[in-house]
Amino acid sequence: MNIENPQEAAIKILHVVRQYEPSIGGLESYVKSMATRQAAKGHDVEILTLDRVFHSEHGALRGEEIMGPLVVHRAPFIGKRRFFIPLVHPDILKKFDIIHVHNTDTLFEYCAIFGTIFKKKMVATTHGGFFHTQNFSLIKKIYFNLITKFSCKAYRALFAISENDFKTFEGMNKNLVFMPNAIEPLGDYLTTGQDYMYFGRLAAHKGIENLIKTYAALVKKTGTPARLHIIGPEWDVKISDLKNLAQFLGTKDRVILHGALSDAGLQQVARQCGFYTSGSTFEGFGMSMLETMAVGMIPLVYPNESFKELIGKAEVGACIDYQDADLAADQIIAAQEKVTPHDRIKAQQFAALYSWDKLTEATLETYKEIL
Repeated sequence: MNIENPQEAAIKILHVVRQYEPSIGGLESYVKSMATRQAAKGHDVEILTLDRVFHSEHGALRGEEIMGPLVVHRAPFIGKRRFFIPLVHPDILKKFDIIHVHNTDTLFEYCAIFGTIFKKKMVATTHGGFFHTQNFSLIKKIYFNLITKFSCKAYRALFAISENDFKTFEGMNKNLVFMPNAIEPLGDYLTTGQDYMYFGRLAAHKGIENLIKTYAALVKKTGTPARLHIIGPEWDVKISDLKNLAQFLGTKDRVILHGALSDAGLQQVARQCGFYTSGSTFEGFGMSMLETMAVGMIPLVYPNESFKELIGKAEVGACIDYQDADLAADQIIAAQEKVTPHDRIKAQQFAALYSWDKLTEATLETYKEIL
C-alpha cells in the first residue's frame, strides 16, 4: 500500500546499477536519491549491483544488505570496469513490477535478455552511456550501434538525462523521454567564499592535473590568495601524484587535496569557495556542477557537451580551455571580472530547477503508464 496515497498499490521496483554504496559517484548518488524517495512514497524498492567496488583493493562486499529503507543485492562478476559479465541468477528479476536499469553496460544487456524472457516491464536511464573517454572509441561505437541499439528495444521507456544523450539515443527506442537529472544541493545558503573547488572522482578524464596547472598559472599572473580545493576518492588518478604535481609547480600549500569527504565535511569546504572548476572532457550530466551552483558557486568548466548545455541554459559562468593552462588562466581572470552578486543568486535559482520531487513524480508516472 502506498503511504502517501492509501488507495494506490505499492509498486515493486528493482534499480539495477553497476556500482552502489560504498562506491562514491554521481551514478551511485542518483540511484540512492531516486530509490530512497520512491520508498518514502510507500513503494517496495530494492537495488541490484555488483559485489566489488571498481578501483578498490577491498574484496567482495556482503551479498545482501539492508541500507535504510532499501534492500541491496550484490552479485559477483567476471571481468573489469570496462567490460564485465554479471553472475546474476535471473530469478531475482521475477518478483518486480518495474525494473529500472541505469546506464548502458552489460547489466543493461543482461536485463534486456532475461527481462524479455520473463515479460517484465523495464525502463532505463542513459547517464551518458559509456562514452566517458575516447579510449576504444571505435569498439564502443560498433558495440553501441549493434548490441546497445538492439537491447534498447526491450525497454518500455528510455530516459535521456541531457540533450546530448537524447541526440545520441534518438531512434533507438520509440519512447525516448527527455528527463534531466535532479540534484542534492550542498546546502541552503549563498556562499561568500572566494576559493576554487573541484569535487568528484579523481579520474583521468576529469582533467584534474590540468586544473592544478591552470591554478599555478593563475597564481603566477595574479598572486591570488584563493586556494584550490580538490575533493573526491581516488579512481585511476592518485592523490600522491597530484601532490607531487602541485609541489613541482610551487603550489603545494595552496592546492588542498581532501580525498573523499563526508557531507558535513564537503559543506564546510564549500562555504570557503566561490567557484566550481572542472577540466572534465566528458560528463553524463554535470551533477556536481549543479550541486555547487545550488549554493551560489560560479562554474568555470571545460566545454564538454553537458557543461556547454548547462552553461548555455543558466547564462552563468564560463567555459574554460583547461588543456592550455596559460590560456585558461587568462579566461578565468576575464570571467571573474564579470561576476556580480546577482550571478550567484542566478546560479542558485537555475540549480533549483533540478528538483528531486519533480523527477521522482515524473518517473513514477511513467512506471504507472506502462504497468
